[in-house]
Amino acid sequence: MRISPRRSLPILAPLLFCAASAFAQPAGNPSGHWEGQIEIPDHVLTMSVDLAMGPTGTWAGSLSILHSSTVDVPLDTVTIDDGVVGFTASLPGKTSFDGHLSANGRELSGTAANESGGVPFRLTRTGEADVKLPPPSSRLVKAFEGTWEGTLDVDGQTRRVRVKLSASVDGTATAVLISVDKGNLEIPVTTVTLHDQEVQLDARAISGRFRGTLGAYGAIAGEWMEGHMRFTLTLKHVS
Repeated sequence: MRISPRRSLPILAPLLFCAASAFAQPAGNPSGHWEGQIEIPDHVLTMSVDLAMGPTGTWAGSLSILHSSTVDVPLDTVTIDDGVVGFTASLPGKTSFDGHLSANGRELSGTAANESGGVPFRLTRTGEADVKLPPPSSRLVKAFEGTWEGTLDVDGQTRRVRVKLSASVDGTATAVLISVDKGNLEIPVTTVTLHDQEVQLDARAISGRFRGTLGAYGAIAGEWMEGHMRFTLTLKHVS
């Protein structure tokens, strides 16, 4: 199947990893800043990827789609095995990249795939890695746990939004935004920040941010920001 550019890849206090000079890396080491294209039929997406090994010995990375709202999305997984490089990212749909390093280690090419199918991608190493990981999320507070719903007024049209907040195994907050009117499209929340009665949700896949305050009547009144756009959004607890 063909990947649809509308469905599959992007829609609407960093931690810095530094690596040695990318061009000094051994051929089998993918650390560095990479730039290139995803070759969708009738459409080409230009992207950049940064890969580096962190202080704990695990690989980390971030990905951006140039000229879009997808900026510094953290890679969910990174695997390196004898010149074979794989990573996944939520853009917001889960997209996997499986590629091979060239003999000189300066090119990485392979297939980008999601639920709609796969297309070729090709990247060239252009410099040192600059991985921008998001700050960690806060511990979940019971008052914010559960499913919340609200509506956005966008150019006179109502857009329904659902937010699910839950705790991970270590107690930190995780969240997903759901665009109900776009087929329940799920958009991952990169960082959840809670402080007293205030909540902030950051979604790098769409450069989106929600800031709100939990009021006495149990609703979270705030503002949704996406790029340069701002909308009033009140979330009500539904379950």
